[in-house]
Amino acid sequence: MPAATKSDSRSPSPTPAPPIADTPGPRAQGLINVFNQASKATLDKCSSKNFEACFPTAVEYSPEVLDNLRRQIVDQLDRTWKTNFEDIMERRNVVKLLNSLDQCIEDAKLRKKRAELSANGAPVETPVPPHTLSPSEIHLAHLMPFLEQQATDMNTKLSQTQQSNTELLASVTAQRVEIEALVRGLENVIQDLEVSAQTMAQGDVQDLGKEIKDIETEMKT
Repeated sequence: MPAATKSDSRSPSPTPAPPIADTPGPRAQGLINVFNQASKATLDKCSSKNFEACFPTAVEYSPEVLDNLRRQIVDQLDRTWKTNFEDIMERRNVVKLLNSLDQCIEDAKLRKKRAELSANGAPVETPVPPHTLSPSEIHLAHLMPFLEQQATDMNTKLSQTQQSNTELLASVTAQRVEIEALVRGLENVIQDLEVSAQTMAQGDVQDLGKEIKDIETEMKT
């Protein structure tokens, strides 16, 4: 029996996978959109109307200061959230990993479609044998469930952080308003003390003048 040739003993080489894009794909862009929508919805709740309802005293005495403070806090939160989100996306290589997931899903759909065509008797390409796949492709296939779970956990932690930041914002704002009210109260007390001191000093001068006049009258008599 003739020996098998080298070409007969090998499975056909798989088609090289296309390079993974660095720009956001469907899932990466979807994650970015979810973050932007959640961030905007949270910051929209910090409206002037809500602030005025929480701090009626500040609205009565200095509405401009309160509104300016609100806008500063909202802008600072918006910049901080976006910076932290972009930093996480870059450090965890989220865009490229999610693009890899998109690519694997599209490849799985194509394989399923080919299998269905083959079952119906239509011609179909020979599936790629698993042992011919590259180590990176095999590793990525096993890594997909972990990546999906990490993406879910990151979304959950992001929502919790936004909720915590909103509560912290309300607490800091309330404390700042209380401090301003305390400072105004102290200023009023200091002003009252100064007026009292001036009144007492004037009374002492009048009493001293009266005593001097009485002494002069006694000396004349």
